[in-house]
Amino acid sequence: NFRVGVHIADVTHFMHPGTPLDVEASTRATSVYLPDRRIDMLPRLLTTDVCSLRCDGKPRLTFSCVMELNKDAKVIKSYFCKAIIKSRAALSYAQAQEMLDDPSIEGEVAASVRQLNELAKARRKKRIANGALELASEEVKFEVDTETLQPTEVIKYESVEANKLIEEYML
Repeated sequence: NFRVGVHIADVTHFMHPGTPLDVEASTRATSVYLPDRRIDMLPRLLTTDVCSLRCDGKPRLTFSCVMELNKDAKVIKSYFCKAIIKSRAALSYAQAQEMLDDPSIEGEVAASVRQLNELAKARRKKRIANGALELASEEVKFEVDTETLQPTEVIKYESVEANKLIEEYML
């Protein structure tokens, strides 16, 4: 069997109800992504450092879902918990996709990415067979003029197999 952990940063350790930080975050409700910038719900120190799950050898606080999957990708058991993790890698979608596409890339991380992908494909196939909807919409990104900060081009974002791998575990 396989143990799979899905982790998100635990910002509640740093935010407490009723504090100015909590009030401001509640007002913003979410981070907003614009063509030339992003407006974070939380201060940059939290979003880019303290609550980042990046691979820097530091322990990071998370909310986690830990699942045991059998070889057929069936969830045998699962639980939710607060945890402390140390990321072994911080991959872009392109890096993960390269590991899926190029069998000559070796190492524990590449092997794990490939195994997670096989399990994700099996889970997706079962979900679709059981009538799950696939709500796919095209994403776009903008090229922005560095002087005027005006969008100059709209580019269709191509979703790759690595995107689907992450999406499956987030479900």
